Amino acid sequence: DKLMEIRIKEKNWSAVAAIQADEFVRNPSRNTFSDCKKSSGKVKAWSVVRKSLLQYLEKGELPWKLKGWPLPASGLDKPEPERKDRYPMADKLIAIAILEKKPDQVLHWYDQILRKGFGWYGVNDDEVAASVQSYAPERAVDIWKNKAERLIAQVKPKAYREAAKYLRKAGLVMERQKKSKQWDEYLQGLRQQHARKIRLMEILDGLKGKPILKKRG
Repeated sequence: DKLMEIRIKEKNWSAVAAIQADEFVRNPSRNTFSDCKKSSGKVKAWSVVRKSLLQYLEKGELPWKLKGWPLPASGLDKPEPERKDRYPMADKLIAIAILEKKPDQVLHWYDQILRKGFGWYGVNDDEVAASVQSYAPERAVDIWKNKAERLIAQVKPKAYREAAKYLRKAGLVMERQKKSKQWDEYLQGLRQQHARKIRLMEILDGLKGKPILKKRG
């Protein structure tokens, strides 16, 4: 932190960017990525820095060891990846793709998680679905439906209320896609499957605004 303060006072933006790249490797996140973008942009190095940071998340290759790295040495002890780190860091890549509004990349890395089982830690299904709903509405609907169904399977009133929120989001997308009939069929199947879950039926019936399911009659 002290070194960063000195470099900022000196307006040595290349050195600032190098320190922030170091911090990104230690703690990859949307915030540290954005910090790197801001400082690297001041020295017109963001294009190369961005590519190197993403390559680190994909393969674990330290940015400053890559050919063409445009920043100076940070002056700090270089961090080394921890043994527990697994690459690609799909959850971090998803978060950055959401930040950059690249829904194709969001789905690319989300599908990697589904296919290869990298683990779900750090992945927000709701955020993923929201970020791709215009680009791939059917995928967004599927993600919200799956999330709702997993919650319903918990057989808890609190989980039912949470599930209803995601069903409403999925229903709104289906309505925009002029697929109300298909959505009604899905909901009818859901109702039949869980007919004995009286509390679930009551929660769905009691949603404010346009009901997701037709009231029991």
